[in-house]
Amino acid sequence: MSKDTSAAIIDELKKKEAPTPPPMPSNPDIETIEFNEPIVRGDLTISEVNINKPKTGALRGLSLSDLLKLDVDTVIKLVPRVSTPTILEHEVANLDPSDFLSISTAVVGFFASTEQRKKAKAEASLTA
Repeated sequence: MSKDTSAAIIDELKKKEAPTPPPMPSNPDIETIEFNEPIVRGDLTISEVNINKPKTGALRGLSLSDLLKLDVDTVIKLVPRVSTPTILEHEVANLDPSDFLSISTAVVGFFASTEQRKKAKAEASLTA
């Protein structure tokens, strides 16, 4: 096979549309938050963060009632324990208010049952 024939075959394959893979199943124990104002850490820009469902150990030393009331200090202490990439306390404290609210509601949302969270997401998508 000549180089011209190989190039023609490659071009033809590129033109054909590859089938779209099925969407990855979402993990109900992770919420992805996209920031309106990214965090800049040196050369690194963090434009989104995954908030993982907190385990009991991550809640150690925090008041659940304060967390459920979205107490700012409590959320600032918890987010570094449950975020990927890890967002440091001073970075959480410097978040844009809308980004802070998104993270806060994601964390508090994990205290609802999986079924309640699915229902809330479905309702939210209808109003959006």
